[in-house]
Amino acid sequence: MNKNYKITREKFFDLQERNAILKTSEKRANADKAKGRVTWPIRYMLVHLALNSGLRVSEIAKLKIEDLKLSIKPSYIFVRNGKRRKSRDVYIDLELTKHLQEFILQKKNWNQSIEPLAPLFFGQGGQHSTTTALYISFKQAVREAGLRDDLTIHSARHSYATLLYYKTKDLRAVQKQLGHSSLNMTTLYADIMPEENEILANAILGN
Repeated sequence: MNKNYKITREKFFDLQERNAILKTSEKRANADKAKGRVTWPIRYMLVHLALNSGLRVSEIAKLKIEDLKLSIKPSYIFVRNGKRRKSRDVYIDLELTKHLQEFILQKKNWNQSIEPLAPLFFGQGGQHSTTTALYISFKQAVREAGLRDDLTIHSARHSYATLLYYKTKDLRAVQKQLGHSSLNMTTLYADIMPEENEILANAILGN
């Protein structure tokens, strides 16, 4: 890891930005579904998955239906080939679990394969979607929500890690979920979120 690398403010969604892109994506997805369109339902699934799992875009692109362990409690996603070809289990919340279950049913209605080896996100020719295609799709959601242009799908990973550490204060848990080979990278997230900085500053100033 580059010793000078830092997770700075512009590299992740704050809570308001996170809520904005989720709400915008859900609204557009519902509108598309009413018209029989698939673009935004797929994009909303991508946005929700990226923000609530912390998966790398390359890991999302490789996901197969069989990698989603949704009938098991707690639900998790099996990442079979993460960075440095390491596998891991990424545990997910109930809301994301439900969304993934609904998405799979939608895929069936779209005549997309939901066989165990089928891609979660299809690209051209029935193959897995490329990382570039997922990156662009996520970026379109960022713009539709009217957010900063420097936010990307990788920002979702940083946001997930920051929020997970904020809620758990458990660096080991963050390390396992993100698939970091070293705790050194994970420690970059061991800082309070901007919202907490404001609370702390007000407390110090007596406001």
